Amino acid sequence: MTKKWLELIIEVREALAEDTAARILDVGASAVEEREGVEGASLLITHIALEDGATGKLRAIEALLATLGVEKSAITLRNIEDQDWIAQSRGHFKGEAYGEKLWVKPPWDEGGTPEGRVALTLEPGLAFGTGRHPSTRLVLLAIESQCGGKPPGRMVDLGSGTGILGVAALLHGAEHVVALDLDPKAVEETKTLAERNGVSDRMTTRNTSLSAGALKDWWGRVDFIAANIFLDTLRELAPLVHGALAPGGRAVLSGIGYEQVETLARIYKEAGFTLDRTNRIEEWSSVEVAKP
Repeated sequence: MTKKWLELIIEVREALAEDTAARILDVGASAVEEREGVEGASLLITHIALEDGATGKLRAIEALLATLGVEKSAITLRNIEDQDWIAQSRGHFKGEAYGEKLWVKPPWDEGGTPEGRVALTLEPGLAFGTGRHPSTRLVLLAIESQCGGKPPGRMVDLGSGTGILGVAALLHGAEHVVALDLDPKAVEETKTLAERNGVSDRMTTRNTSLSAGALKDWWGRVDFIAANIFLDTLRELAPLVHGALAPGGRAVLSGIGYEQVETLARIYKEAGFTLDRTNRIEEWSSVEVAKP
């Protein structure tokens, strides 16, 4: 059976990277990889096996990082599977329908795209980046709905990962997407996916999180934001999502369990949003909100 992991990407000041990595190991993380981040910062990448005790290890790491002054917004969490999953599933991973219009397929699938659908071609890797993870599927359905009327002129893919959400939006008719991610590898994967699907001229990638500086003249003018991350990060980002959106702008927030819906909805109501709807697939849910 394929082993599943929780991946943590932690942005810290470069001078603190070595000490932080050592401390993370002490509280139960696996090996820590250090990558170069934005100027003056480093990214620490580590993993926790999704098995008994995983929640305790995650909370211990979060508590440790808090004592070191690392904000929750500087931590990205993703579900992934062993990379052997890619090879093992190659013969089984074929084109699949998402919603009414999207057709997601791997490069080796030579079958045609069903009539009336638009193809998104990607190399499967991260569980969150294939479209098959329920939380990703929830966001893809929300993107299709959002683009069904007047597609957004300005969209932000927040925590882009492989870039599937932003690319899907562009294929659905969005005019331009800014994709933000703290992980440089995710930024490169997003660029590659956009190029592979012929939408790179309408995709801007930036190695950073959400801020007025990251969006520049888009700040306060964004039509739609898609974020498939985790509750704690979504909590920290609530005021920034509000600041980034134009009046009437909307956001879909996922990466949460069904039992966290009321909590997330309350957080965003308190941040000034109105609640549009919630959706659920299996044990995962999404919350869609609007800025009045």
